[in-house]
Parts: sequence; structure tokens; C-alpha cells
Amino acid sequence: MRNCLISTVGTSIITNISGQYRGEKDSGVSQEMHEKLKRFLNERNWGQLARVLASVEPTARICGAEINSVAEIVRRQRIDLRHIHLLVSDTDEGQNVGKLLESYFIERTNRDLPNLQTVEYHTVAGLQDREPARFRALGLRNLVREIGNLVKRYDRSNVLIDATGGYKAQIAIAVVFGQALEIPVMYRHERFPEIIAIPPMPIAFDYALLGENADVLAFFERGAAVSSAELPEMDERLRVLLEEVEVDSETLFELSAVGQIYLTGFRLRFPRSAALAEVAPSEKRPPSFGDHHYPIGFKAFVEKVCAEVGWIKTAHTVPYDRQRSIKGTAFYVSGNRLIGTYQDRNNFGARFEILTNASTPDQLAWAADQLNQFYGKDDL
Repeated sequence: MRNCLISTVGTSIITNISGQYRGEKDSGVSQEMHEKLKRFLNERNWGQLARVLASVEPTARICGAEINSVAEIVRRQRIDLRHIHLLVSDTDEGQNVGKLLESYFIERTNRDLPNLQTVEYHTVAGLQDREPARFRALGLRNLVREIGNLVKRYDRSNVLIDATGGYKAQIAIAVVFGQALEIPVMYRHERFPEIIAIPPMPIAFDYALLGENADVLAFFERGAAVSSAELPEMDERLRVLLEEVEVDSETLFELSAVGQIYLTGFRLRFPRSAALAEVAPSEKRPPSFGDHHYPIGFKAFVEKVCAEVGWIKTAHTVPYDRQRSIKGTAFYVSGNRLIGTYQDRNNFGARFEILTNASTPDQLAWAADQLNQFYGKDDL
């Protein structure tokens, strides 16, 4: 049974409490209660506000979208809720809502959520409405990372996503993430009489693309962008994972939030392959180098990677001919070979093959992605 709820969060609760009283039928509380809630809100007394709010029926409209939806999820889904993680915006108001909801759900553990063990709010860096470019390039991708970290922490079989609150784009990304990872996603519009489960959609990714372009995707994930003139040199299939932006009258491409879902989803589906267990000391061999002139630091780098990574058996240099140009220090899959590239400060590059016991495309892609995360460089 799923027991971890990840919830996107907006500011409806503060808007509702700070607004004008609209009557008990509309707000779900008396005018006296509304004024009491408003007083504690104005004082920023989150603990006292949470205690009073916990005495209100959680389906009352004044409680806001997040509390309403959690109440519906617990009641209709009959889940044993043990962990609640709230993803709030990178704004003062987002922080305030996070503090309030965290205090509120802790208060509820003494009332009607007896098995609740964890309540945390997480500020998503860049998720704000002051700078649209930062929201798009950083905020939404960090939202994917935050959800991914939590799914990894609890395992996706235990997670439920509530995509009710927050910016519309924030809700959309949470829905796509859940659909891509086969995690149930719930949603409740304020005019809906009840919460609904988003119907499953045929969202699937071709992860063979990741291995072949692991170096390029790692470059984009670290925040880089390329011009439209450079894009034709890349795999055409990458376009669906990129976003087009205009900077100083120049068209640039950067990793989109969907691209981040692609990478994060792969890492969650393939956290580690059993075939890439630590190799026995007897299988380890020093890397071999041909009798050529190599970039500054190349041999030391290859030896370092081979020594530090337990599932690498050895490595050897490979020729340059009939291969794509070397652009930075990175790793990718070519055919059934795991290839590393290295470039020194003089832009002189060399290539090497890494030998492991990986036997499937997913295992090779996993290996390339891992190496890029630990040893890749920003220059492509």
C-alpha cells in the first residue's frame, strides 16, 4: 500500500484566510473563526494558526487546495499515510505556506493521522514568478529533481503524487513525471466535488537514446545551452528533450523539464544493475595506452577512473578515425562499447574504451550516465 504523498503546493490557503469572509456555506467556517485564523496569519504565528486550523473540517474550502486534497486522498484512497512531502515555491509566500502546512499536518498526527511519521516542506529553487526564464530553465527542472529524490528515497511503489496545488506548469510537470514512472497522480479542482486520479496515459521513453548521447545530455543537464548552428551536429532525436529560447536575438537550446524527467526517470527505473557488481581484484587490470602523444593529464585521468570505479575491469585507448569529434571530458555508448573522451586545457583530446561486465543497452547507458555525473566536465 502506498504511504508516501508528494504534494505540489500553491498559496490558496493564505489567499483564502487573508481574503474577505464569504459566509459559512462558502468558506466552511463561521465569521468568528475566520477572523481568528486571519489574526494568527497576520501575526505569522504558524504554530497557533495550525492548531486552530486543525480544529476545522479539513474539507472546508478555507483550508485550501492542499489540505482539501489530502483529506480526500486519505478518505477515498484509504491509504495509511506515513510521509507527507510538500514542494513549495521559491518565494516568501511559498516559505510561509510550507511552514504553515508542515505545522498543520504535525498537529493532525494527534488527531486523525496517527501513523504519520514525516512531514517536510522542500523549497524548489527557481520556482518563482518574478523571472520567467529562471522559472523555465531552473525551477521546473529542479521540481523534477526534488520529486525524483523523494521517489528514490521511498521507492516509487510506495509513492502517490498530489498535483493539485501550485503553478499550472508545476502541476503539469508533476503529472507527466508520475505518468512516465507509473506513479498514481491525484488532482482536485476547487469546483470538483471530489478528488480524481489522472487516467494512465501512454508515456514512454526510448532509453537507447540516452546511452548514445549520454555525453551531450550530461552537458545540457549541467545547465549548458547551444546555438541553433551547433544543434545540427547532434542527434535529431534529442530535440524533443530540449527547449528553444531566445537570448540577445540568438536562438539557443537547453534541456527542458521533460528532458529532466527523461534523465531522472531512467535513473529511477535503473538504479543499479546487478550485472555491474564490483569486479573481483583478479579481474582488474591496469589501463593500456598505445605509443602515441596524449593530452596533458590523459593517462592520469584514465587510471583514476579505473581505480576508483569498482565495476570497471580495465580500459584502453582507441583510434580517432571514423568517430565523432572529441568535445570535452565525457562518456557515451557506441554500439556495444562504453567510450570515454578526454580533452585538456589546450583542447587536445583522446578517446578510450572502458571494459565492464555490462551486457545490455540499459546497463551500458547506466554506466555512461554514472560516469558523466562523477567525472564529466562542462566543456563539450
